Amino acid sequence: MTRFKVLFISNLKRRIMDGFSVGYNILSPLLMIWLLGLLCKNMYQDELLTSYQYYGVVTIPFCIIMSIITAAYAGKDDAFANTADRILLAPVSDAEIVCAKILAEMIVFAGCSLLVLLVVNVFSNIGSYKELGAIGLCYLSLSFVTACIGTFLGLGMKDFMKMKNILNIPVMIFAILGGCFYQFGTLNKPLQFVLNLSPLRWVNRSIFLLIYDKNCISFYRLNFVLIGIGGIFMLLAITCFKREEYGNGQLPGYEK
Repeated sequence: MTRFKVLFISNLKRRIMDGFSVGYNILSPLLMIWLLGLLCKNMYQDELLTSYQYYGVVTIPFCIIMSIITAAYAGKDDAFANTADRILLAPVSDAEIVCAKILAEMIVFAGCSLLVLLVVNVFSNIGSYKELGAIGLCYLSLSFVTACIGTFLGLGMKDFMKMKNILNIPVMIFAILGGCFYQFGTLNKPLQFVLNLSPLRWVNRSIFLLIYDKNCISFYRLNFVLIGIGGIFMLLAITCFKREEYGNGQLPGYEK
């Protein structure tokens, strides 16, 4: 337990001190919410919610999923910083290395997202503090699955820049289909099926149902599914962890 604690604290400090990670998960969603809310203000004049409330709900989950790139980087940051050999020579197990990374990433992602939610709620009144607490649980589950998938992908990558470019594509597609930039619906069944392929659509829908319809069933069901998927990828990351590959990685421009 002591070895895991040392690894966890080391990874947590690294994620907190990572200006891009923290800045992206705090400044980026705040800026997006303000800009999109301002640009689409007139579109929500006759709605039950304001543009700032809508984008306050849909933007934060999008930014959490975008953090999969940070999680992939964190999976190999020891290789990039030339500290992997020290980790591998220490008496720590593969599970401790992987779980310490996932836990540190999850806490930072969820903590930054919850801070953004509280700030946005002060100005837009998204929901009661009880509802915000439930939404925070959703952010924690979403951060967990994002950290698990990102770490799993990151541990197996050799070139971070290529992985980053590849991950950007599906995340942006999910965001568009999930209504993160513009909400739309359709009665066309094939098109509706395509929209439902986006995990962000289910996350956003569940949060809206919780806040405005007081429907908790789909919300907690979603959290259960997210935790289950995250658990699967965490086990995959531990099982597929290869010590001989852990120290190999390329990051052009990284200052050693």
